[in-house]
Amino acid sequence: MLKTALKNSRLPVALMGAGALVLLIIVATSVRLAVRTTELTDAVLQSRTLRSAATQELETLLNAETGQRGFLLTGQKDYLEPYSRARDRAGQVLANLDELTRKDAKLHAQAGEMRLITEAKLEELDNTIALYQAGRRGEAFAIVRSNRGKTLMDRGRGILSGITAAAEQSVLTNIAALNRNSRWLRTLTVVGGLLVALFSFGAIFLMLRSLRDAVRARMTVENLNATLEERVRERTTDLTRANDEIQRFAYIVSHDLRSPLVNVMGFTSELEIGTDRLQKYFEADDPTLKAAAVEAAMKDLPEAVKFIRAATAKMDRLINAILKLSREGRRELVTEQVDLSKVFEAIVQSLQHQIAETDTTVELPPTLPLIYSDRLALEQVFGNLMDNALKYLQAGRPGHLKVAAEEGRGRVTISVADNGRGIAENDLERIFELFRRAGRQDKPGEGIGLAHVRALIRRLGGDIAVTSSLGEGSVFRIVLPKVLPTERKRAA
Repeated sequence: MLKTALKNSRLPVALMGAGALVLLIIVATSVRLAVRTTELTDAVLQSRTLRSAATQELETLLNAETGQRGFLLTGQKDYLEPYSRARDRAGQVLANLDELTRKDAKLHAQAGEMRLITEAKLEELDNTIALYQAGRRGEAFAIVRSNRGKTLMDRGRGILSGITAAAEQSVLTNIAALNRNSRWLRTLTVVGGLLVALFSFGAIFLMLRSLRDAVRARMTVENLNATLEERVRERTTDLTRANDEIQRFAYIVSHDLRSPLVNVMGFTSELEIGTDRLQKYFEADDPTLKAAAVEAAMKDLPEAVKFIRAATAKMDRLINAILKLSREGRRELVTEQVDLSKVFEAIVQSLQHQIAETDTTVELPPTLPLIYSDRLALEQVFGNLMDNALKYLQAGRPGHLKVAAEEGRGRVTISVADNGRGIAENDLERIFELFRRAGRQDKPGEGIGLAHVRALIRRLGGDIAVTSSLGEGSVFRIVLPKVLPTERKRAA
């Protein structure tokens, strides 16, 4: 019977070891998927940059041709200014296109052909302008009417369209791969969490059965005859070995189960308490300790399992956050005229309870600019910044939020300033990273808000920066185009 008890006491350790192995697999696979996600994200950015470079090349040629024709038609030197700018820019744009296609032999060959076409086109434009300036206008117009320039432009458009299409297809392919990665990560975490919970319930069941067998063994020892003392020593040795195994089990729980599930530390603490009660029960010949041991096995250890569930739920929330970012990145932007004054007024109304509760003053300018952008994205961006400002106010000081805006060169800069806790200098960039938070962690959150904000702003063609002083407050500055870049291209 004692051998059975010892055998049963090893099984929980084996099950918990299996649970630890599952968690290690989750960690290793999660790291691999994270690395893969980073690679795919870099590929998406590379493809989008290539697409932008192809568009810039076409714009450069069109601007050069437009300036040349305007000069030939009017003879006014003002038309040569856009031509000169485009010609100066052509070399840099071609070099950029060549560098971006270097890893793809086919695209690189097309970029090389595009360089020849560009050089030929610019040479034609130079010749016509030079002839016109030399008074040989008939020859200049004869070159234009020869349609050689049109042929070159048509070939260039075809090549650049092919490069753009290849870049777009690469973006779609890599985004699809990112979504698959996210689904795999979520499935892995959920299945792994269920397996860990199953192993834990199995271990508790076996520990209860082991406890029952140990009680029966102790009763048998008490009824032995002259060999009682020797038998007790044997049982004591066996129990010592069992306790050593329980100690090793506690070591595994405290060291090997560390993983992205941060609440496992609470689980380890509960297991250590339960193990200590069982150890005292096994070592001491005191029936009064039975109640404590039973309570440990029936109440404390099952309660510890809840930590695993809570940790799995947290990981699920993190994965859902990644999926949310992924879905937001695939949502089609809807361009419309947006009155930023109305956007901020609606946000202030929705946060009125927090504003009143924190005795906060919100200062909005009389008017804010009108821009052409995606209304929903802007509401999410500024709503998140205002909500964060109210959440992290300095205790004991009335809050003050100030919104301001500046316009210039087709862009709008909106600043949201507060007098809250502030952010340490070494955390100013860190706060925009996914699942990273700065300062005291006394407010609920997963660390995805500002990462989502920056992703949205960059998708709108803008950027965000922050300046801050600890204990004094922070200023978030968002720079946005007055017209969404995709809308400008469509209009052109």
